[in-house]
Amino acid sequence: LLQGADIICEAFDVAECKAMLINLALEKMPDKYIVAASGMAGLGTANSIHTRKLTKRFYLCGDEKSDVKDTIGLVASRVCVCASHQAHMVLRIISEKGKGSNRFCRFLLR
Repeated sequence: LLQGADIICEAFDVAECKAMLINLALEKMPDKYIVAASGMAGLGTANSIHTRKLTKRFYLCGDEKSDVKDTIGLVASRVCVCASHQAHMVLRIISEKGKGSNRFCRFLLR
């Protein structure tokens, strides 16, 4: 399923599923970019959501603190902010990979 992908954008709700996908990708697919999310639950400020580069090809979006079990649960506005961080990071990766080649830019403009 992921063989043809250059970028894996993780969007699981269950922590164990997130960990399984990320660990698999890091161990078995080191050439893939991973953009994952952690920490978007509750009513905390959306300004605490950020994107952090953990390794050369692994980015984490979220506040890295909030947990569904410790808050009122997922709130759409914070989920949207986090998802936007992920989408923006994917676009940045595509843009960087496409430098010197218009192939990726043409794909985005279709």
